[in-house]
Amino acid sequence: MKHSIYIHLVTLIFFLCANISHADFDLANTYYAAGNFEKAYAEYLESAQYDDNDAQQNIGVMYYRGEHVPKNKITAYAWMTLATQNQAYKDNGLNVKIYNKFTTDEKKVADEEYKALFATFSHEAIQNKLAPNFVGQLGATKDPRIIKMVKPEFPSVPLRSGLSGMVDVTFTIDKYGITRDQVVYFSSYPDFEEAALGSIRKFQFEPSLVNGKAVDVNGFKIRFNFLIDGSTYREKKITEYIDKQREKASKGDSKDKLSFAYLLEAIPSFAKDYKLVDNPNEWYTSAATQGSYTASYFLGRNILYGNMCTQDSAQSMGWLLKAAKGGISDAQYLLATEAFSGARLEKNDEKGFYWLSKAAAVNKFAKVKYAWMLSTHPDAKYRNGKLAQELLLTVDDTHVDKLGLYQAQAAAAAETGHFADAVKWQKKALKDAKGLEIPLTQVEQQMNSYTNKTPWREAI
Repeated sequence: MKHSIYIHLVTLIFFLCANISHADFDLANTYYAAGNFEKAYAEYLESAQYDDNDAQQNIGVMYYRGEHVPKNKITAYAWMTLATQNQAYKDNGLNVKIYNKFTTDEKKVADEEYKALFATFSHEAIQNKLAPNFVGQLGATKDPRIIKMVKPEFPSVPLRSGLSGMVDVTFTIDKYGITRDQVVYFSSYPDFEEAALGSIRKFQFEPSLVNGKAVDVNGFKIRFNFLIDGSTYREKKITEYIDKQREKASKGDSKDKLSFAYLLEAIPSFAKDYKLVDNPNEWYTSAATQGSYTASYFLGRNILYGNMCTQDSAQSMGWLLKAAKGGISDAQYLLATEAFSGARLEKNDEKGFYWLSKAAAVNKFAKVKYAWMLSTHPDAKYRNGKLAQELLLTVDDTHVDKLGLYQAQAAAAAETGHFADAVKWQKKALKDAKGLEIPLTQVEQQMNSYTNKTPWREAI
């Protein structure tokens, strides 16, 4: 009778965990519910290695039940005890109930196994493993080389008013060197935004290569400065301002540290000769460890690309997963992109679609990318032209990345067999590309495919 109650308690704990909304943790729960214990275990283990106590608890449950792994109550105890770093599991005391049933010899083995797990997967041990190796200042950043730069026109209203300002734009540089997903991240005055976005859409970059393969670069930032003639930065004034913000960040919370880190990354865009003494990643790390998911994203991105720190895919994954679980769609989008390409993180198309669907729930650029992937993926099991069209119905023509939107509309129409519509949308894409004066090869190849009533397929 006691044994029956005990098994029921383990089952209850598992499904209580399953209701917690964690990104890749949800994926593991989906696999588990489908009876795919091998994939579920792999996902739980990945999360557990990055300080996810719920995943650690569920690994313990799988060892207790013998699902995918050999049934082993001692190992189950060790993982469940590791999960008690979360106060809820400590209060529940399930691990203690397991331990109390052991013999004296089993308790000795269990103690050693837990000790070994704790040495590797304790909160402190994981934080130490995720600590980046800071390298140099912004001069060490590996920026893609700009091939074509277009200066934005100064808007008439602020120009007549003698008003200077700045706009920070984040965007993706795709594998062809064309900018995508352009969005204003910060603006000092709304009138400058349209000019900045119009300008960045015309930029061209040298494609980034990883092991000889052209890949996307996500979350790239550029600051556009709109300065009245004769207005320049003064080094003394900037030094005083940075010193003041550093002091505020040192004494402040995670938001203050995040703001200071972001400021440090922006400084070179308007004061190229100014020499920084701070590494932004140090401040991102401080902010992230204090709970800022946005800082976790920026830090994970910089570690992934080796910006001002040593490139480390495993460390990057830890921070990006933390940000993704915190609901940062940019982190989810980046994880999806890397899962598709396999350039810096493990290639896994299934996981790529998972992360992309998560990001698409709130991120319109991810939604367009999701529709594109659903329409063009080489593997038929991933394609769903009808879903792609449904997604695109929620994206209107004010979308900044018109080229990406038109191409996705055309691809979705072709995938559902509506080639006349595909040609109509692709004509819009071609017109937009010509207006931007960017290479037309890919857009023209897509047009030829639709004209010949053939859906577009793009290797990843």
